[in-house]
Amino acid sequence: MRTGKISENILSRSVIKPIKHKNRDKIMTGASLGSDASVTACKDVISQSSAGLMFASDKSWFESGLLEFDIKRAFFNAINNVAAECGKPYAVTVNLLLPKKTQEQDIKKMMRYLAELCQAEEIEIAGGDTEVTNNVLSPIVNFTAIGAYMPDNFQNAKKIAHDEMDIVMAGEIALSGTAALVRLKYDELLERFAKSYVELALKTEESMSSIYASNLACKYGVRIMHDLSRGGIYGGLWELSEKTGKGVLADMNAIPVRQETIEMCEMYGLNPYKMLSNGAVLMVTDDGAGLCDYLRQNNVKSQVIGKLKNNNDKVLIKNDEKRYIEAPRGDELYHIL
Repeated sequence: MRTGKISENILSRSVIKPIKHKNRDKIMTGASLGSDASVTACKDVISQSSAGLMFASDKSWFESGLLEFDIKRAFFNAINNVAAECGKPYAVTVNLLLPKKTQEQDIKKMMRYLAELCQAEEIEIAGGDTEVTNNVLSPIVNFTAIGAYMPDNFQNAKKIAHDEMDIVMAGEIALSGTAALVRLKYDELLERFAKSYVELALKTEESMSSIYASNLACKYGVRIMHDLSRGGIYGGLWELSEKTGKGVLADMNAIPVRQETIEMCEMYGLNPYKMLSNGAVLMVTDDGAGLCDYLRQNNVKSQVIGKLKNNNDKVLIKNDEKRYIEAPRGDELYHIL
């Protein structure tokens, strides 16, 4: 199979379809296409993400900085997913699968880094498991994030989504993807760009959280959101369509992307619209302009980028030209890994 997330067709027929038993009196949202978090009747929101699967490297994981980056990406992926389902994250559990070459100081360093991430976000590490095994060549870190559902009553996205609702994007696309690209190709990028410019691109790593924006939107009344991570804005729009049961029509010119992202992606023939985009989130509302005003007043960059449609089409418009979004096939970064 292709490296990365499995295709939507395989996910649908071989992962989701075999799941028969459902507890709708206890689990409000179960496994489904476009859903990255579950809401329970007890008003908990749960999501999961893994680190250590994407950036295979001949370098020492504990020295290259790639492991710390991927831990940070997966951590925020998990808690951002909770926030995008109108949850306020408060805890994670952490499972570590470690190769035999791991030393105790490596574990201590990793846990100190994790503890710092959690403390900064006021997230408690509520438990987990740590094992050393011959079956992995590099560390794998699994996060399960838990949050408190904020609204009084749960609303299903498919039941409340309707034609002509606005799609708002908070944040900018491909920020974590840009940071990952810099970490992977730092020396090569210095051959073309000034060090200050490369370091500016690396700082995009500091913008991985979308919790503040999602929680604000929830307070405003938004009940349909989708966190952008692997697969970027293209993948996110596709999954938003699956989540709502509606088509999407988006304006590419309205989607914010940084110049350094564009230039560095061009160097490697990568599409920034398919890049890791932790920190950005899609929101669906009847009042896109009002939501954007509210978010901007609270220092959150936001932009209306499209609408839901009463069809199954997933369409992008650029300079009056129409193109259809393809089903997600994994993140663009896999092309250079």
